[in-house]
Amino acid sequence: MRTPILPIALTLALAAPAFAAVQPLLPFSGGSSTVRLQDDFFQGVNGDWLEHTAIPGDKKSFGNFMILREKANADVRALLEEAAAHPHAKTRLIGNFYAALTNLSAIEHEGLAPLKPAFAKLDQAKSLEDVAALFGDWLKLGVGVPVEVGVSADEKNPLLNVVYWGQGGLGLPDRDYYLKTDAASLALLDGYRSYLAELNRLAGFADADEAASRSVAFETAIAKLQWSRAERRDAIKRYNPTPRSKWDQLYPGFPWERLAKSTGMPKGMGAIVGEPSYFKGFVGLAKDTPIEAWKQYLRTRLLDSYASDLPKAFRDAHFRFKSQKLQGLTAMPPRWRTAVEETNAEVGEAIGQGYVAKHFPPQSKARMKKLVDNLLVVYRENLQHLAWMTPATRKAALAKLSKLRVKIGYPDRWRGYPGLVVKRDDAIGNLVRANRFSYERDMAEAGKPVDRSRWDMTPQTVNAYYNPVGNEIVFPAAILQPPFFDAKADDAYNYGAIGAVIGHETSHGFDDQGRHFDADGKLRDWWTAEDGKAFVARADRLVKQYDGYEPLKGEHVNGRLTLGENIADLTGVDMALQAYHYALHGKKAPIIAGWTGDQRFFLSYARVWRNKNRPEWLHQRILSDPHSPEQYRTNGVVSNLNGFYDAFGLKPGDGMYKASEDRVRIW
Repeated sequence: MRTPILPIALTLALAAPAFAAVQPLLPFSGGSSTVRLQDDFFQGVNGDWLEHTAIPGDKKSFGNFMILREKANADVRALLEEAAAHPHAKTRLIGNFYAALTNLSAIEHEGLAPLKPAFAKLDQAKSLEDVAALFGDWLKLGVGVPVEVGVSADEKNPLLNVVYWGQGGLGLPDRDYYLKTDAASLALLDGYRSYLAELNRLAGFADADEAASRSVAFETAIAKLQWSRAERRDAIKRYNPTPRSKWDQLYPGFPWERLAKSTGMPKGMGAIVGEPSYFKGFVGLAKDTPIEAWKQYLRTRLLDSYASDLPKAFRDAHFRFKSQKLQGLTAMPPRWRTAVEETNAEVGEAIGQGYVAKHFPPQSKARMKKLVDNLLVVYRENLQHLAWMTPATRKAALAKLSKLRVKIGYPDRWRGYPGLVVKRDDAIGNLVRANRFSYERDMAEAGKPVDRSRWDMTPQTVNAYYNPVGNEIVFPAAILQPPFFDAKADDAYNYGAIGAVIGHETSHGFDDQGRHFDADGKLRDWWTAEDGKAFVARADRLVKQYDGYEPLKGEHVNGRLTLGENIADLTGVDMALQAYHYALHGKKAPIIAGWTGDQRFFLSYARVWRNKNRPEWLHQRILSDPHSPEQYRTNGVVSNLNGFYDAFGLKPGDGMYKASEDRVRIW
């Protein structure tokens, strides 16, 4: 359980007259011919594409992010298939891992055999002590249990790794799936129960219906104890160091020492507890749950976790509920893509070196570094002149910016997977061993210095992130491609796309949670009371703005849950526009295809978020995703920026217009 990373998923403008109709968006095809940019910028830039593009049956959403991810998957597939064709080459680890996942006849033949040792150990459980021991076994298998255990940097001593405990154990994406009582939610929960019963029947267990009902009832009881996602974003409330000597005093009635031993925690080491009230409630629930119910629940969690890679009947059941019901898919993804994604997830760093060599030219890294440098110049200038910030806080903020570490493309050091056994005909066994390998490697770092060269994403990941305890922004190679980055494109294009991503990730160091970490990544309050109050007042205005958005009828964006990402979007675009102006060095931007530089900047930004979501997936995102839906990441941001008004000549009466006093700016 490493410290949460904060991924993206991410007024000197030239005046321009208002447009009676939208001009052609060349080179930004797909814009609407009927919606004015001044009335709905997201639709104006993307409307025709949205109208005429169908979401493929095997996808929950579709847009520029997904298109780039598909390209990355195809690039990785080529590497893996080449490796699989040469099982004795240096790349045999990734080749054999991929080959096993695509060998469906071998998976069918193996059945549940690779999981039999786990089932046998579960059958032997006779007490709550045995259940606690099984928690460690299940975590090493990659199966979620009610007490999640992981290793990360100590947020108040960020150079040292410690153990964290957090809530867990649910099979649905969020606790609200269990707590909502409307007809649709109850029907979905009943569908989940039926799915779990089917898994148990397929596995040959006579108590299939009872096991499913008990599992859903137990998960519902857990959900009632859990903190909401918005509450869990609070870094201060989630930092609760708990010495080993206090475990039984604070959370009496559960065999914590047995759990600690099973998870491999170092002797004598305590844990940082994320949600104390959850743990207080959990111990009572644990004691009141019969052993047989525990065994049925843990068995069901194991089956659910591996169902997508078990024989066809399990895969089909998993698809019907987890993909069709929860996400709206109408077709199962091709097996090669599932195999690519799982190989990436389990042994991704072993793929990364070959990916970088083939798909990330050195000039891309050099151009990206220049973009980052210019964004940091602008951030520094803004912090130096921020009107609402007092000198003491400003000094600390500038110190934090000066110590920001930047990682571009790929790690300087590849860790590898020494000792991991991968067999060409043992897909489930490979997953079991890979999960155990990763878990035990992480746990072995507890009590040791943090490795600051480590990355939390592979180079072939289409994303970016900010790590608060490392005070670092990280940009994997795969996102540094069109439409986010094009080494051959003009600056307006790149600053509007990847520049906004750079600004977004940098801003996470100063959002509602990132601001609690100092220049060295330490969780501490470096703000004056006056400045903290001013920040919260501004942030609350953004919460109110996004609370008002309704992506599905009756379902609103959670402005508190999405606050950090909304701050990062808003500030990132603002800073990227200023960095674009800085990069011009006083020169006038060229007009291209009839668009000014500032207009192209904003068009590029809006095109990045071109995306369609299935309603089922959008519902899940509203409940659990800290990012707002794409139309609000566009319109919600630009409607606050004076530069947007100048670029497109907005005036009262335009759909995107806000009075100047209603526009939110934080940094």
